[in-house]
Amino acid sequence: MPDTATSTSSARPVRRVGRTVNVIIQISLFVAAVVAANYLSCTNHKRYDLTEKRNFSLSDFSEKFLKGKMLQEHQSPVQAMVVMRRTSPHYSRVYHLLDEYQRIAGDAIKLEFIDPLRQTDRTLELEAVYGIKYSEDMIIIDGLANEELANDDGQPNQSQTSTSTSGPSDTKAGKTGQKTSGHLRVVRVSDLYLQDESQTIVAWQDEDVITSNFISAIEGSPRKIYLAADKMNIQADDGEPAWIVLSRMLLQQNIELRPIRLADIDTIPKDAEALALIGPAYDLNERELKILTEYWDRQQSALLITLDPTAQVDNLRIFLRSYGITPRNDRIIAVKNNQSLSNVQSIFSRGAEINASLGGKSTVFEGASCSLEVRENDDRLLNKRIQPIALVKATTGWWGETRFDEQNPAFNVEEDYSEPLYLSAAIIRGQATSDETANLVSKMVVIGNTDFLATRKTRPEQADFIKSSVNWLIGREELIGIGPKKLYRHKMTILPAHNAFITKLVLIFIPAAALLISLIVWNTRRA
Repeated sequence: MPDTATSTSSARPVRRVGRTVNVIIQISLFVAAVVAANYLSCTNHKRYDLTEKRNFSLSDFSEKFLKGKMLQEHQSPVQAMVVMRRTSPHYSRVYHLLDEYQRIAGDAIKLEFIDPLRQTDRTLELEAVYGIKYSEDMIIIDGLANEELANDDGQPNQSQTSTSTSGPSDTKAGKTGQKTSGHLRVVRVSDLYLQDESQTIVAWQDEDVITSNFISAIEGSPRKIYLAADKMNIQADDGEPAWIVLSRMLLQQNIELRPIRLADIDTIPKDAEALALIGPAYDLNERELKILTEYWDRQQSALLITLDPTAQVDNLRIFLRSYGITPRNDRIIAVKNNQSLSNVQSIFSRGAEINASLGGKSTVFEGASCSLEVRENDDRLLNKRIQPIALVKATTGWWGETRFDEQNPAFNVEEDYSEPLYLSAAIIRGQATSDETANLVSKMVVIGNTDFLATRKTRPEQADFIKSSVNWLIGREELIGIGPKKLYRHKMTILPAHNAFITKLVLIFIPAAALLISLIVWNTRRA
């Protein structure tokens, strides 16, 4: 008898039909999943910025502008024409940045990229219409692009000239047949970044420059805030004066800070969006106080006041006290390790419209600061429809020292001021809660420090606070937010020994490790 018996069972038949149906179903589901994924990705496109500081995402300020009424309700879409070589090393960055602008703004922005080397006819057409000859890569922003660049017969249109004063990168053309407009802005690509002495790019400021030019192209003429120049020290002892720094900030918002002398005028000009008193070193006399009061009594008036704690401005203090804010004759200080500190650690208050994006964030106000008494819940003021609002408060551990000239200061309950200590406050006069009268209210922002505006002392969050305050004062609440930040490039120095190790790691060790792992896997499967 054989050792093994022959199996008498028949072989199982191969079910080809079942396998075919299974494969067809799997392929159909795979195709459906791919089609659905592509459809969803096209209709619900979203980008994700995985960098720690969101370096490649638009700022809160730019997004609010792109979605706000200023752009979305503009009489015509804003046209942005990028005349830039595709071979430029900056093309990819500019393209993706402006593409994000258009994606968020939708139909409110018309974007066109023009390669001057390949599209010479289009480049010459722009030169004929705008009078801007191509000499370097640039971005043309037309805030009144409600007419085609050329008629059906190929001749350029003649646009009406709009009244405008010079703004950021403002360009006008005055030749016959050219489009002349105060809503036209030209941005050179070389202005989008900063370079060092060796012409190496050290930082990008592209979003800041482009957003500010979009705003100025829409508004045309810059808005005017008048500065009482004869009440302050024009020159600073160290660095640039505060008003110069402020002027540079406001110019990015299409706002012109125009100096005037209160001694030479009888009333604040009617076209004033606001009046600024920046670190007044001299007090207002009776006549100047009358001018200030007359302006403040107008509807839609606005005041921006930064105080110099070293100056005696009793009349101005009385004026502010009558509306709920009293500057104190003190210095906000703290003592740590037997050392007196004057750079005040502060927090932006929550709830105020100005601090919509800054509420709860901390900052440090350098220089001398005086505290402000803010009567937020005073019934007498509320009955007059005057509402003071605290904006910035010192953190725990600080106090208002009245004997700040003495050495070794210590907190005295009877003389000094304890918490809460406010460094900034706002005043709303009028019925701001009603839609019918909200645009008629008067507004004021008071800051008990001017030194923080000095060169190299203004922190990014403080610049955002100033810009938000000014936009709130002039009625551009939609532009309140955290502004763009410069994207800095950092160099990494690698020693020759480290460079040699990295080279060996990439060329030898990593490929060898991959080969070893593959041999181990192959041997395991073979066994």
